[in-house]
Amino acid sequence: MFRKSTVIAAAVAALLGGAALPAVAAPSSHSASAQVQAEPSVVDVTASNLEQVLEMSNRRPVVLNFTATWCPPCKQMKPYLQQYNTADKGTWVWARVDADANRAILTKYGVKYLPTLLNIRNGKEAGSRMVGYDGPQALRTWLNNL
Repeated sequence: MFRKSTVIAAAVAALLGGAALPAVAAPSSHSASAQVQAEPSVVDVTASNLEQVLEMSNRRPVVLNFTATWCPPCKQMKPYLQQYNTADKGTWVWARVDADANRAILTKYGVKYLPTLLNIRNGKEAGSRMVGYDGPQALRTWLNNL
């Protein structure tokens, strides 16, 4: 709303021949929420963007989802992760890690089984892991505890 009002006021001033209104910085909470909105809520993680994804965890929870295309439980879990991420309106980042293409990331986090979900906050693993897939309700419960 703040940005819209400023834009409208500047447009009216320009139309009336007056000087444009000076730019006013938005409140910091607005800028922080705008930055979160600008970040994607679903990311495919690679070695080249891992640090960027970890940086995102300073603003909202990141769920590292270690998965593989050949993994049946991973395939079962995927539509529910998508559904819950959409329902939660991107309040957490679904960061998908292809286990076959990103062995170094698996090693870094000590992942031995697929699927594995890790809760990342402030660049570090926080809280419990979810190893395996026990159905949509167990997944929803784990996500609710982020």
